Amino acid sequence: MHWFGSDYRLDDESEINVNSARSVDCSNGCRCLSMNLVQFIDMKISGYHHTQPGRAKIFGFFAARDDMEPLRNYVFRRAIDNFEAVSVKRKTGLASLSLTSPARGICITSRVLFEFQLCIRTNDSPEAEDEPKGDILIEGCTEFTNMLRSKSFIETVRLYGEKCGLDLKFAVLVNAVQATVDVEIIHSPASGLGLKLFAKTSGFSDVIHLFRGVVQSGCRISSVVAVERYSHLDLCIEGSPTDIGLGERLLCARWERRFGAGFHGTVDEVVKLGDFTTISVKVTWKALKKRSPPMA
Repeated sequence: MHWFGSDYRLDDESEINVNSARSVDCSNGCRCLSMNLVQFIDMKISGYHHTQPGRAKIFGFFAARDDMEPLRNYVFRRAIDNFEAVSVKRKTGLASLSLTSPARGICITSRVLFEFQLCIRTNDSPEAEDEPKGDILIEGCTEFTNMLRSKSFIETVRLYGEKCGLDLKFAVLVNAVQATVDVEIIHSPASGLGLKLFAKTSGFSDVIHLFRGVVQSGCRISSVVAVERYSHLDLCIEGSPTDIGLGERLLCARWERRFGAGFHGTVDEVVKLGDFTTISVKVTWKALKKRSPPMA
């Protein structure tokens, strides 16, 4: 019932999804506006004392809520049966988590809320008959305000919990628009393709990891990246066949391209990685806000 909870609708755990995310209708003339957007770069747990054998099995969520549409916009989401196994550094307790793409750009007109609950799976013995269980590592929510500046910047913060900290690295991009990057594997080796998809935004050198994994022909990957209106988006794709035998030289191909930012429009390109893979790359530009109608 507190104003903070009602403003961000914390009692509503619904999520923003790609199909329901708001967009600007320019059918009656372009009235698009750029706005300040948050782009996540990196997330790590820190200071965690891992006592179980092997890797730490992390599940839970991290989401942002903005005042445009304060529903959960997930950048990390794992169920207990779909945990992420991460290697924890013994001295620092650091472990990197793999971020996913938000459903749409995360707006920060004046404030934004980060909401999170990260847990570790605990009962993995073969003899266990109960449902899998986990312990909470860190949970809570925190609001960032008064982050308005004349130039875009990178922010690194640490959130503190009972069992570990959470290190966040994100960019606040001034006068930004949204780029939706759609990648489709048209043809790949029969055994599969080891694919890495990276991005850099708005002239910053920090690498944004959009995807890493093994894919087959027909696989589609969609990612949202925030980009300054008068800047650019750098994309990079690396791929290699997964059936390379012992003693064979690893075949690895790389493609890079720079895309200029715009309010709307789509750029298509067919990418050849060596002679073993064909990929369709489509970048669609979109503004998240429109100008107010003129006074009568």
